[in-house]
Amino acid sequence: MTSTRRIVLPGERFRLEEINMPTELAAALAGQAVDAEVHPEVPAGTLRLDVNDLPDGLPFLIDDDGIAWNGYWPKRVLYTDASDRTWRLPRHWLKQGASPAIQASRYEVTHESSWLECWCPPTWWDLQDVNIDEIPAADGERGAACIEVIVAPGEIPKAFWRCPSGKAWRIPHDWRRRRIRVPDCGGLLRNNWPHDIAEELGGRIVAVNYHPGSLCCLSGG
Repeated sequence: MTSTRRIVLPGERFRLEEINMPTELAAALAGQAVDAEVHPEVPAGTLRLDVNDLPDGLPFLIDDDGIAWNGYWPKRVLYTDASDRTWRLPRHWLKQGASPAIQASRYEVTHESSWLECWCPPTWWDLQDVNIDEIPAADGERGAACIEVIVAPGEIPKAFWRCPSGKAWRIPHDWRRRRIRVPDCGGLLRNNWPHDIAEELGGRIVAVNYHPGSLCCLSGG
């Protein structure tokens, strides 16, 4: 059942800009408490749908008898602004709020610079959580792509993914790849890694993707 929740938005304007809100709206809403609609998680195939009134922007299936059923719908958080535009809010903002800004990602630079990085997008739902339109989101989750990273003195990096149509979408800076040291072989084995992979990667420094709030990282969808 859909409910209304009072949510305090992140106090840093860039967090709202990272979900593709315009700068002026992000500045006005940063740190504010807003009412948001929370739609619960719905397992696939549990809701029979009207084939003449199928939901917009939500996956569905039609069986051999022509009956429409919902696809998997994770929890969704929707905020409607004063102009009646609806914005998606990341699901993890319901619990712990935005992940802390990573001090290590504030580059010690003396002038603005930019470069391209390889990026593996998260799920379609995660891309929609930062208000990337449905079709670009579907294109984005299909595989690795390049993102543009822009840095400036004293600022959090800005990251942009350009969809096939050419439009640039902002993505959260902490969705970028990171280099980490993997636990030793024994630690990987205790976490049910295959033995050959644990032996190969144990203790090594590797590049990984991290998507806060992703279906793979957030319990309960």
